[in-house]
Amino acid sequence: MTRDADPADKQGHRPTIHLPSGKKYKGEWSGNKMHGRGEMVYVNGDVYEGDWVANTRHGHGTFWRLEYGRHRAEYVGEWRDGKRSGFGVFHDSLGQRFEGDFANSKRHGRGRQTKLADARDEDYQVRHANSGQAESSHSKHPGVDVYEGDWVENAMTGRGVMRFANGDVFFGGWLDDEKHGTGVHLFKNKKRAYEGVWDRGVPRCGTYREAREGEAEEIAGDARGGLVLPGHDSEKSLAQMPGLQLMKAKRVETDSRIATLRACGAQ
Repeated sequence: MTRDADPADKQGHRPTIHLPSGKKYKGEWSGNKMHGRGEMVYVNGDVYEGDWVANTRHGHGTFWRLEYGRHRAEYVGEWRDGKRSGFGVFHDSLGQRFEGDFANSKRHGRGRQTKLADARDEDYQVRHANSGQAESSHSKHPGVDVYEGDWVENAMTGRGVMRFANGDVFFGGWLDDEKHGTGVHLFKNKKRAYEGVWDRGVPRCGTYREAREGEAEEIAGDARGGLVLPGHDSEKSLAQMPGLQLMKAKRVETDSRIATLRACGAQ
């Protein structure tokens, strides 16, 4: 006599299953665990589509955030043990974007961040939130800053290039989101450059000179590619990152940088 399969024994692809926690899962199973490709709908309406290993997001997948009655792709990329790890692309609610390396759901390694020059602008946030939809391309929004370089645990740390919304460009050392160590700041309007040493965002010593023709473009490359602002094409492909040959992200400063800071009187 043949026994019917136990409905509790979940193997292979199964239709939507309502879990006790209130979540809904549709996809592949192995050994009664979510394993393979699948879609999870969370209680708050967020959705994950992608790879699973033993009930955990692991592999490649997309996380959709439910906001104002619509879903937006918040993160597309690699996952490890339920966290963003590896290469991925992250968008926040204002359309700001990071593309690069992640570790334990933090920006860590090398990457490019394209952000609003003043993302804390309350007027812009209120208008964007109240709209509940993408604003037209004619809507006013702050300018855009683009940083490409090294990251350590969500902070710009190491070597990197920042192209500011006003056209200025800085290339050099960073520590915890501040200019730190040797660098060059190019002033677009003044057509001058400052080369020197910074200590936690404060210039300590250096010299001014005339900026060379096209110097900013040489340093920053096409750094503006990648941001999806409200009213723009969200399907635009990723722009290739310039080959800056930046240093591997690290927290500890080099001996030479510390020595330079001391020579300039930095504390």
